[in-house]
Amino acid sequence: MAETLLTPDVTAYVGHQSRSIKNRFPVSEEMIFELADAIEEPNPLYLDADYAKNSRFGGMLCPQLAGWKDWAPRIDYFGAGQDTHFEVPLPFKSYGFNGGSQWTFHRPVRVGDHITKSEKIVDISERPGRTGQLVFIVREVTQVNQKGELLLTIRHTSIFRKRAETEVVDQPEISNSVHLPNISPPERGQVVDKKTWNPQPQRTFDQINVGDELPPVVRGPMTTGHLVRWASANGNYARIHWDLPYAMLRQGLSNLVVNGSLKNEYLYILLQRFAGEAGWVREMYLEHRGMDHPGDTLTITGKVTEKTVRDGLGYLKCEIGLRNNRSETARGWAEIVLPRGQEPLPLVWL
Repeated sequence: MAETLLTPDVTAYVGHQSRSIKNRFPVSEEMIFELADAIEEPNPLYLDADYAKNSRFGGMLCPQLAGWKDWAPRIDYFGAGQDTHFEVPLPFKSYGFNGGSQWTFHRPVRVGDHITKSEKIVDISERPGRTGQLVFIVREVTQVNQKGELLLTIRHTSIFRKRAETEVVDQPEISNSVHLPNISPPERGQVVDKKTWNPQPQRTFDQINVGDELPPVVRGPMTTGHLVRWASANGNYARIHWDLPYAMLRQGLSNLVVNGSLKNEYLYILLQRFAGEAGWVREMYLEHRGMDHPGDTLTITGKVTEKTVRDGLGYLKCEIGLRNNRSETARGWAEIVLPRGQEPLPLVWL
């Protein structure tokens, strides 16, 4: 049996509650534009103030997963914008990979919302992996606006793996053993076209059947430009997403890695489009099961697996997933609420 990595100093952090941290700036139209542009989602609720004002929301919205931004994060060996609120004293220094998350959406994130968040460590465990022991740290995160109103709760899992501490130097015999990946698209003369908005007819609960497939969302081929634009919009400059020598020689990866947070946004787009403006995405759970790289085309799909009526409202359970050119790299489930008639859905879900 492998020696445990969970020392008493590590397990003592279970139950640790962070102080509340207020974001540096409130959500702005400029911030929303940058986010929507980075995820290639020209939804008029994000970009058109007049359109959004006349919607049931009464104003512009922020992409639901992205209201919090790391502004001017510190730079260290792993990059910038990493988890710094909990210095869990693991017996090694490691990258924290996105193991999966569950989001519960309580109300829209709007222009002017000034978000405060707090985090609590609820579990720390370990299990064997292909490259050695893995440590799993589970956090519960809450986000509230300037009025103290609950926006979002998240249960997030980070995975840490131990790697050798030896530094790799740039020597011919080492560089000759490294197999460089193909250069990321686009090629000379190619341009990645901007996405256009193609609204879908509003669906109602009674129109949907178990087994119905959600219209897929396709992103890619992914480029390093996608990753850098997301880093700028999101404020997380983790080096495995943009620094190829570091990713390969320091972290043992075959290529740069598409951000887990960016993939989360793509899956939310799938759900939000299916729900439409009259619907609501209530919950989303996602596990990351593999890595995606520049050059991959990502296809995001879903299927309705259950229909229920609770408190007079129509709930749909869906299975969702994301595949690249080679395999499935994310899988999960979601709950969507659709209108059953002309009565509008609530804007607050507690």
